[in-house]
Amino acid sequence: MTATMDAPEKQVNESLNSRWQALLATLPKLRIRNAANELGVSELELLLCRTEGVQPLKAEFGELMKAMDAVGDVMILTRNDQVVHEITATFNKFTVAGKGAMGLAVGDIDVRVFFNSWAHGYLVTENTGKITRESLQFFNAHGMALHKIYKTGATNTSAWDALVGEYLNPAAEAPVLTAAPAPAERTDSGTVDVGALKEDWSKLKDVHHFHAMLKRNKVDRQTAVELVGSKWVTRLKRSTDDVLSPLDQILEQAKASQCAIMVFVGNPGIVQIFAGTVGNVKRMGPWINVLDKGFNLHANTDGISDWFVVRRPSTDGTITSLEGYNAKGEIVVTLFGDRKPGNPEPEHWQREVAALEKRLCV
Repeated sequence: MTATMDAPEKQVNESLNSRWQALLATLPKLRIRNAANELGVSELELLLCRTEGVQPLKAEFGELMKAMDAVGDVMILTRNDQVVHEITATFNKFTVAGKGAMGLAVGDIDVRVFFNSWAHGYLVTENTGKITRESLQFFNAHGMALHKIYKTGATNTSAWDALVGEYLNPAAEAPVLTAAPAPAERTDSGTVDVGALKEDWSKLKDVHHFHAMLKRNKVDRQTAVELVGSKWVTRLKRSTDDVLSPLDQILEQAKASQCAIMVFVGNPGIVQIFAGTVGNVKRMGPWINVLDKGFNLHANTDGISDWFVVRRPSTDGTITSLEGYNAKGEIVVTLFGDRKPGNPEPEHWQREVAALEKRLCV
């Protein structure tokens, strides 16, 4: 970084870096997010203890993202604590709306961005000994990583370098990070008017109106799913020694039948979406993975405590999703059948979900 550090801050960074290196000596494949959790700091704090290869960006994130269209293929990565979602493709007409609060790209790269959560950005250069990787990494005010964009072998290097040159901010001061808030508490189910919730749910006409419906009923998403009843929701078994996780099962079914799916993964700053078929599905320890050209998914199903098949009415007919929640009640992955707005849900997807329910219904 080019920002000047005073002596105490430098000592803290050197101490943290030493602890990080000691941890990597024991666990050389440990990812930075997991290392930060082990060390009790944010990912951005850990990144900034590096002595080189981290350069701040201007906080003009909407304009920067619009400029990504010109650089060609990149690998974009969005994750939460349980699931990592990676797409390699080209941005197409990224747009900004809501007075700069929201951003959108559709096409091979499909993202919904919530810029109010974006606070810090950096160009990160990493030398692995074999290759040098460059990425643009974006964080919230607490130092949580929200989104990363990696340069690839197919990236237009001159366009990438021009973009980086325009948005680097060498005069930036070291960030002051705020403490992360406590996880939001689940709604007390005894305070929810279940009859009103069921009535409101049954009148949904668009899946995009779902969050507004939850807000009207003063209920968090998982509690609503648990209360609305079997007409709309089926709870599924978690993975056990004898039972695959619902995510393993639906991915293997989709692979076998070539049912086109949509996979949504998000965090407070972004939702990233894949649409298409999957091919290389592989279980590795606690992780179920999709390892396809252009799309990688890595989900630690040990950390996904609740699974539901959820149905919502709409003007296009019933829309069915598979939803996974962590122990905090946060939704970490959602799967739908691949469809365009205005079209009904594919019967192929409905058959796969029905088969999943038959196998794993609690």
